Amino acid sequence: MRKILIFVVTVLILSWAAQNFTNIKVFDFAKTFFSKIDWSGLSLSKPTPTPADKQLNVFIRGAGFVPSYSAIIKESRVTWHNEDDKIHTVSGENWGSPELAPGQSYSRSFDLSGEYDYHCSLHPEMTGKIIVE
Repeated sequence: MRKILIFVVTVLILSWAAQNFTNIKVFDFAKTFFSKIDWSGLSLSKPTPTPADKQLNVFIRGAGFVPSYSAIIKESRVTWHNEDDKIHTVSGENWGSPELAPGQSYSRSFDLSGEYDYHCSLHPEMTGKIIVE
């Protein structure tokens, strides 16, 4: 751990020196580089709920749910659309869809507050969560 800390401090000092004493603009490059990254999937903040009169659409694409983490108001309808080229399911605790071929959809309303984890029973690495407020 100590070697890693020394390495990080050394890199920061060398970067600062390069930024201030040469034409190499290390921090400007890093700022530009990191501003191009889509950080939306890494957000730890609570999602904004979808109003009850709206429908939340979740798309199955590229072996994943998009969005995979959403909030809704009680009695809202969620529809999962399979836009992938494989068959998938949407399965939660005590509920689930039939197998969805490409182009098919499955809808469900959530009447009770709580957190609902779901996954594809055919591809368990595909997971998502609906928060009902």
